[in-house]
Amino acid sequence: MLRTDQLSSEWKDSLQHAQQEDSDIKPILEWMKVSAPKPKWSDVSAMSLTTKSYWAQWDSLLIQDGVLCHKWENGLGDSCHLQIVVPKAKVLDVLQLYHSGGSGGHLGVKRTLLKIRERFYWVHYRDDVEDWCRKCTSCAAVKGPQIRSRGALKLYNVGAPWERIAIDVVGPFPESESGNKYFMVVMDYFTKWPEVFTIRNQEASTVADKLVHEVFCRFGVPLEIHSDQGRNFEPHIFQETCRVMGTHKTRTTSYHPQSDGMVERFNQTLERYLAKVVENGNETGTGTYSRFCCHIEALFTKVHQ
Repeated sequence: MLRTDQLSSEWKDSLQHAQQEDSDIKPILEWMKVSAPKPKWSDVSAMSLTTKSYWAQWDSLLIQDGVLCHKWENGLGDSCHLQIVVPKAKVLDVLQLYHSGGSGGHLGVKRTLLKIRERFYWVHYRDDVEDWCRKCTSCAAVKGPQIRSRGALKLYNVGAPWERIAIDVVGPFPESESGNKYFMVVMDYFTKWPEVFTIRNQEASTVADKLVHEVFCRFGVPLEIHSDQGRNFEPHIFQETCRVMGTHKTRTTSYHPQSDGMVERFNQTLERYLAKVVENGNETGTGTYSRFCCHIEALFTKVHQ
């Protein structure tokens, strides 16, 4: 059971003063200090809803060492302890101490309620605790929202071939005799046509050179190039190549490959077919990767279901 003599004298004096100054608690204190019987309804009918709530719990209230307390019983009626009635001016202090402070540890609503209920009571304390925990910025920063909202899915519409292309680099794979370890994939958003090239590394200069000589020189310069945030697509040399060629460069958002889903899905197909080539005993000798690129492109000339 809580005893008011367990409180520090400074906090106890501050609490007594706050109760006496609280417009909702002051009438209850004055009636109890003169040992008056429970006031009539006519005495409280013009007072606040909070005062009326305390008046309705008159038999559960008592004064201990000058502090108004509330007797709390559990649902079975086999346990009872005293709770300090908290005036409005002290509610914020209690919430900060038992949720945000050293005695709280930023626990959830249920555990914070249990800790506060062991020692304190005020009208609508449950609502105040729930609201405080829900608005706690520290908890929100760590836990995040329980329901994560997502924007409506939107399609990027293109109206002609080679208006917008996607580019990505896949690998590394076992090095061929010619020194190639990566595949550079270029896909047209309108026709879904893929172009696959072997490259030795994924440096920005290598990718830019292959793009200009093997793609732009054959098909022309697209209006827009879309890629992920790979380091081979962001350096100055690649950005400058796009600027000189007059094409606009866009990129996916961080950790969200779905925004480049077309080429990412094709990469899965490429890796699956490459695994079958290796499984069937075709080694990575000279020209093997180049022939594989032709097989992939031939695959896309077939009828698809």
